[in-house]
Amino acid sequence: MNAREVYSALILGIRDYFKKNNFKKAVIGLSGGLDSSVAAFLIAKALGKQNVTAVLMPDIGTTSRESMKNAEMLAKRLKIKYYIVSINDFVQFFKNLGKKMHYKNKIYSISNVKARTRMMILYYFANLEGALVIGTSDKSEIALGYTTKYGDNAADISVIGDLWKTEVIELGRFLGVPEVILRKKPSAELVKGITAEKELGAPYQVLDRILKMHIEEGLSARQIKGFDKKLVKHALNRMRLNEHKRRTAMLIRISEKSFHGMEWRMPITNKFKG
Repeated sequence: MNAREVYSALILGIRDYFKKNNFKKAVIGLSGGLDSSVAAFLIAKALGKQNVTAVLMPDIGTTSRESMKNAEMLAKRLKIKYYIVSINDFVQFFKNLGKKMHYKNKIYSISNVKARTRMMILYYFANLEGALVIGTSDKSEIALGYTTKYGDNAADISVIGDLWKTEVIELGRFLGVPEVILRKKPSAELVKGITAEKELGAPYQVLDRILKMHIEEGLSARQIKGFDKKLVKHALNRMRLNEHKRRTAMLIRISEKSFHGMEWRMPITNKFKG
């Protein structure tokens, strides 16, 4: 990857999108991790620091002090306005609600609540600022479905969504993102002590190579060589099972044939055609 060319293309694309949609300002969630840091660098450069608002949304007790420290350091380095909004009170409501119910997947459900709460807060600030919300998911996360529907995968523009995680690291190094952030193990920090590597079964350096062979070269699980077979199968199965996260809500079309009945059919694509 030519980092300079990718950088120039992304800056051009961001500016063009904002201009065409008549927006000048952006709101971004800063976690202190790699993806949001790289996205913040790009947005600040493309729109100007005065047009960017960052929101730090810690889950006290789960979000590490290191992450908060890195997020604040980055906001100050970029000289962008930032706010700190704890999500604990929001999440506690759902925890209390869950106590009255006897479901097994409470931890998973609360994890999703955290991600969706953060996106709700970002859109609140976006409405106040008259701004667009910046998506910070990368291509690896999107492919594997390592995102929360209507949580971190909900945004107005995804600025690094076409870059693999390893490419985001490379671009981050080109941009001058602090090394402490570049070397940090990826984690959504939705559950204490759980990293992306633990959840996905391998480092992104390995997963990216598998995903590229499958997506870019069209190789099947059987054709992909040089990796643990179980890992390859697990990664591709994860892609398949999370396909719904990469699509907009299914639209059931209605076509009026006559006064006597309607024709119901599934759309060929997920794009709405009036």
